[in-house]
Amino acid sequence: MGALALGIAIAALSFVAGSSFALAQDRQGGTQEQLDRIEQKLDSLIERLGTARQQSSNGNHSLPATGNDGAKKQASSEGDTSQGYQRGALAIARVAPARKDNLSEIPADSIGSFVYVGGAIPLSEPSRNGVLYTGLTSVELQGWLKVSEPGRTQLAVEYHATTGSNVFTNPGCIASLWLEDRLIGSQHGEIPMPAKEQKTVSFIFGADLQPGLYKLRAWLACTEPRDLHALNAQLLIKTPADMNLRIIDSSELLHQGS
Repeated sequence: MGALALGIAIAALSFVAGSSFALAQDRQGGTQEQLDRIEQKLDSLIERLGTARQQSSNGNHSLPATGNDGAKKQASSEGDTSQGYQRGALAIARVAPARKDNLSEIPADSIGSFVYVGGAIPLSEPSRNGVLYTGLTSVELQGWLKVSEPGRTQLAVEYHATTGSNVFTNPGCIASLWLEDRLIGSQHGEIPMPAKEQKTVSFIFGADLQPGLYKLRAWLACTEPRDLHALNAQLLIKTPADMNLRIIDSSELLHQGS
């Protein structure tokens, strides 16, 4: 009887110990599960905060692309208008340089302005664009270049001159181009005289760009030859989708209107 009671007591103690151990394991397992759930929630929260921060930093698509190869989301024509952009670049007319040595100097004073939408700019007849000046003018273009395809974009400036036969000195011309306030290039040249038939001089610039809006500035100027009949300038473009240079379209040039 004593042996039987001792056996029952040992069995009871074993049962209690086993139960206590199992209970401890269950509590430990439950605590671990809670910790795992908390860790998962923290990971999810950190991921959401990171996504929100990234969207906030990339959310302003109205700004121009930064640098020659920077990019922002391409704005649609409707988006450009709603954000204060209008077609064409602002053309500021200035007096043409008197000497070839002064071609790169942009005068501080202007004699008028107009919106350039592509095509020929009559430097010798500024009144055709509403500028009341009788002499030869130069033009500073200011605005935004709209790029639609990634790749190499080329811009060219052409000068077309016609003169009488009493000309012996070649007029000098310059074309300087900036994108995002960085000089892409500045080139000088001369138009061979006399130009009883139209003579042309061209300057070509290029940059690797991504779709977006790029701040554009260009300086176009020539010295005046004797017996001048006509002197025109025009801006050309060749995008990655073009096979040849072409006259720039008004939708590819923008300015911020009031």
